[in-house]
Amino acid sequence: MSSLQPFRFLHTGDLHLDSPIEGLASEAPPDVLTVLRHATTEAWRSVVRTALAESVDFVVVAGDVFEVASPTLLGQTRFRDGLAELAAAGIRSFVVHGNHDPLDGRSWAPSLEFPAAVHRFGTAAVENVPVLRDGHEIARIHGRSYPTTAVSENYAAGFRADPAGPFSIGLLHTNVGDRPGHANYAPCSLEDLRASGMDYWALGHIHQPGQVLADPPAFYSGIPQGRDPGELGARGCYVVDVDAAGRVNPRFVATDVVRWQPLDLSISSVADDEALGRAARAAIGAAIEAADGRSLVIRLRISGRGPLHGHLARTGYIQDLRELLNEEGIGASGFAWVESIRDATRPDVDLEVRREAPDFVGDFLRTAASARRSVRTTDPDEHERWTAALRTAVAPLFDESQRGRRHLRDARPDDDELSGRLLDDAEAMAIDLLLTAEDER
Repeated sequence: MSSLQPFRFLHTGDLHLDSPIEGLASEAPPDVLTVLRHATTEAWRSVVRTALAESVDFVVVAGDVFEVASPTLLGQTRFRDGLAELAAAGIRSFVVHGNHDPLDGRSWAPSLEFPAAVHRFGTAAVENVPVLRDGHEIARIHGRSYPTTAVSENYAAGFRADPAGPFSIGLLHTNVGDRPGHANYAPCSLEDLRASGMDYWALGHIHQPGQVLADPPAFYSGIPQGRDPGELGARGCYVVDVDAAGRVNPRFVATDVVRWQPLDLSISSVADDEALGRAARAAIGAAIEAADGRSLVIRLRISGRGPLHGHLARTGYIQDLRELLNEEGIGASGFAWVESIRDATRPDVDLEVRREAPDFVGDFLRTAASARRSVRTTDPDEHERWTAALRTAVAPLFDESQRGRRHLRDARPDDDELSGRLLDDAEAMAIDLLLTAEDER
């Protein structure tokens, strides 16, 4: 690499503009729904504002600007307008297409004209595009777009930098190392990234931001706005500084409008209903303070053992608590909306003492403890015997012909779930029923 002029660029991707927020467990009120409806386009506007405020030299977009199934006029227009705002400030943009916005024509409206300062990479092969500043080439962008939704070819293997050339950036939508939970499109390995000679890899496809390789630096920008309860934490883009020696300093900048916020609250030291309300409001308040001014979609999980376990089990209690918390959670400057409350509390009983009792309840608890130990044992024969028994016991519930099937999740539980949360929940429910029956005798 020849001597460099220092420069700065912004790395973003996976915008998924105007795509729906998914996974809500309850219907959102109008004020919340409006914010959620426009969250992805507002996050893109925040990306543009970041690029302008940071005076970047150029912007790279690592694919999945839209949803292939529903590319809206609003989303496409917002994207074009953002690019035009960057172009008006002298900032060029470089865009590759991924599995959600392939160049087969379904995701792009041909009647929308994009600024001349925008370069969209083609699909035939890797293109190399120079980035000029004051007539001097400060960097070279290498990129290749998807022609169709599903690409199985290793695109990264075709990226090669000129060792004597300028700072080289690889712009690609890819699954590096076959990450679980993501479609394995344009798959490649870390060694493919190293062999390319790139000085920085600007990656898209994985929604969690972060570094995947130190040398050369390779980063996923992540999604600028989380769209479901699995996309937790701050979401945004990277502002990347490159000095005269080619050293790279990426800085994560949050651009999200709304954050998904799980909260856990224990009833072990909560005496009554008022104390539970105070504790919940305190937990929500702390989450608001830590959210950097973002709105929150909150999933509250109440756990632990205590006298309030029976209260939470009463019909309508959870719904009433959620409504009370939400009465004060929505304001002009944002919201903290409790989307759901899950009761994971346990009966107020000393299980160790009760397990030793010479009665039916004690016998049940001893059997449950034995099952838990046996399923988690390192003895393969003992493990298989108990997991087989558990699978057999729950199989009728997951049979399509059974009425109980509609109350369960779409997927069958695996052995870890059977021996973990489901077994714990079943034990707690059984204890409730047995103790209630015992009290009524």
